[in-house]
This record gives sequence, C-alpha cells and structure tokens, in this order.
Amino acid sequence: MSCPKDAWIQRLVPGRSFIDVGGLWGTVNEKVTVALAAGASQATMSDIAPEGHELWDQFHRHAAAHGARGYDSIGSFDITRLDLHSAHPVFDVVHCSGIIYHVPDPWRMLRNLRQLSREYVILTSMVLPPLLENSAGRLELAADTALYVPALRDEVRRVVAQHFDDRGIRVAAINTALDEPWIWSNGQPNFGPWWWLLSPDMLSRLSASAGFEVLEGGWSWSDLSYSLLLRASGS
Repeated sequence: MSCPKDAWIQRLVPGRSFIDVGGLWGTVNEKVTVALAAGASQATMSDIAPEGHELWDQFHRHAAAHGARGYDSIGSFDITRLDLHSAHPVFDVVHCSGIIYHVPDPWRMLRNLRQLSREYVILTSMVLPPLLENSAGRLELAADTALYVPALRDEVRRVVAQHFDDRGIRVAAINTALDEPWIWSNGQPNFGPWWWLLSPDMLSRLSASAGFEVLEGGWSWSDLSYSLLLRASGS
C-alpha cells in the first residue's frame, strides 16, 4: 500500500518552507531530504534530542548520502511545550509523524502544530481500524472514541494485544510489559509508551477540533498507520 505523504510533500513544498517535527527517530522516515528534493525554499529538521546527540549525527550522515545541503536544525525542540506567547518560527508546510499517540495531551500538541504552521500540516499516527475482530474478541471504535492506554480494561487490552501480535508489533502496556513509569520523578510525562489508541476517524475529528480543515487522508502502513493532510483553518 503506497504512502501518500511523499506525494503531498512533492505537490505542496516547491517554493515553500518546510519543517519535520520529531523526525530523527529511525532517520529513514525523515522528510527533510524529500522536501529539499521537491524544491522547498527552506527545510528544517527539529527534534527533542539535543544537538550533538548521536541521532543528529545519524541524520546528518543520512542527509549527506542523499545529497541534501543547506537545511536547518533545531535541537531540544519539544512540540508539546511550544510557547505560544513568544516569537517562534512559522513554516508553510509542517510534517509530524509518530508522535501524537505518545503524548498525554494530543489536542494541545495539535494546537501547537497549528501555531507552527502557516498553511499545511501532514500528520501521521499509528491507529486502530474502526473494527477489530480476532481470536480475543471484537472491538468497535466509533468515530468519537479514543482508547486511553493507561486505563484500558483487560477485555479491551486482549483484543488490541491480539491485533498487534498478529502483525508482529510489540507495544508496551498492551502486549508487552511497561517497565517504566507513565510519569517521571520530575513530574514530566514519559513520551516512550503509547498513551492513546486512535482510529482514523477519531484522528480526523480531533484534528478538526484543533483548528484544521481535513483535506485528504490515507493509510501509510497497511492498517497500522494513517496520514492526514491538514490545512490550518483560515489559511
């Protein structure tokens, strides 16, 4: 199944500024090199990892191998703590993948993405299909329903766990043990585990409630990952 994200980037970024929010993890899924190849006027990689972290070294090597030059970098960038009352950079096109289900307040994160974006946001999240039926049972996710992982009932967890087991995916607190606390000793949330399980419909409605117009959507990874092309309302 083809991923729509690259096609959206190639269509939208020529002559526009671009930022990849939290794109260091895995490196190969970053979109800065894609944006530069498509003709972005300026491209930035941002991540919560501080400059000098080995993930930045890996990204710079990866970018060089793809002939990417002239991009900007913002380390220690936490999209959940964007200060909306101070000056911050704004970009025409914002890409953010694999983060929203790792934060306890996804609506606030979406509002921060809205403030970061002059026009478009490309958002990707791991999701559950609206209907799960497997050997552990049946689970239906209505369009207005999200599952809060720290509070999952055992019967729901079993169905979701079987879904991920069948696909070879290990998810802490669902089909494998969570060996860390949800909240660190300094009071900050742990962004490692999944806090939320969303359906594509719920992801769309959540985005709309945060000030976006949902333009397009499509599966990025079979029935595991879903992407949305969003436009900031009023743009």
